[in-house]
Amino acid sequence: MAEKDWIRRYFAPLAKAPGAAGLTDDTAELSKGYGPLIATVDAMVEGVHFFSDDPIETVARKLVRVNVSDILGSGARPGEALLTLGWPQAGRDPGQIRTFSDSLGTELDRWGILLAGGDTVITPGGLFLSLTLTGECLGPAPVRRGGGRPGDEVWVTGEIGAARRGYLWKTEGRDEARWLSALQAPDLPPLEAGNLIASHASAAMDVSDGLLGDLASLAAASGLAAQIELERVPFAGRATSLVEMLDLASWGDDYQLLFAASPQSSGFIENSGFKVTRVGRLTEGAGLSATVCGKPVNLPETLAFEHGRVGQPPVRS
Repeated sequence: MAEKDWIRRYFAPLAKAPGAAGLTDDTAELSKGYGPLIATVDAMVEGVHFFSDDPIETVARKLVRVNVSDILGSGARPGEALLTLGWPQAGRDPGQIRTFSDSLGTELDRWGILLAGGDTVITPGGLFLSLTLTGECLGPAPVRRGGGRPGDEVWVTGEIGAARRGYLWKTEGRDEARWLSALQAPDLPPLEAGNLIASHASAAMDVSDGLLGDLASLAAASGLAAQIELERVPFAGRATSLVEMLDLASWGDDYQLLFAASPQSSGFIENSGFKVTRVGRLTEGAGLSATVCGKPVNLPETLAFEHGRVGQPPVRS
């Protein structure tokens, strides 16, 4: 099937944005709401961000969700999307394109996202995807990583480590099969989390590369130090040792929200209606320190995933 046929059959029906022009033009007119407009982009490569045998529908879900978490973490609501799809010349059943587009459409609808445009190509390598997503800020400006203040409490939504447990099941047969879905298509906090961030967070980001490393990044951007109480972290499953805690907290692929807020906001945060846990605080100084039940612990040299670092696993986000 030719590229134009792909677009007409599978993706034009998803192009619900007012400025999409039915995907018949080279550009799209993006909508702007009342708040400032922000944008994010995430790419996914077969064999790096997902396994070759992952169901194509979970690949579509993950592509949307890794972008949505960035928007929510800025205190915004998702808006319109631009899709780039590089489909392999060989090795994949062309019928998967329909399954992909159906799953993509369902996931976009779930988050209220309108497809505005994109590009499709044939690649001699593996499957490649990229999504650019706009968002409308729910406050006067996006919430950045660098706005933390001394004494702010550190919070995280959802659970940490489910994707790591899924990876261990997939690659080594360890842990439980129920975690595999979190690796293939991570759970996110609800859309209301964007409102919580906009209303109460001084600094925020999503947890993509690892809770420990991302907290260190947030603190550094704020010119502060961070303290984390590992026994408070809402780990997926039961973490039975310090080694396991550190592993789950440095793996990433969680796509939950990490944020700092004044202690005066704690009551509002605790009554947000979804799972949010206080795990530490920001202080004067620099660096990241950790404790377990008040006792200091030594942190590993590598706190988070980094593309290109020697020794990192072959499939990661």
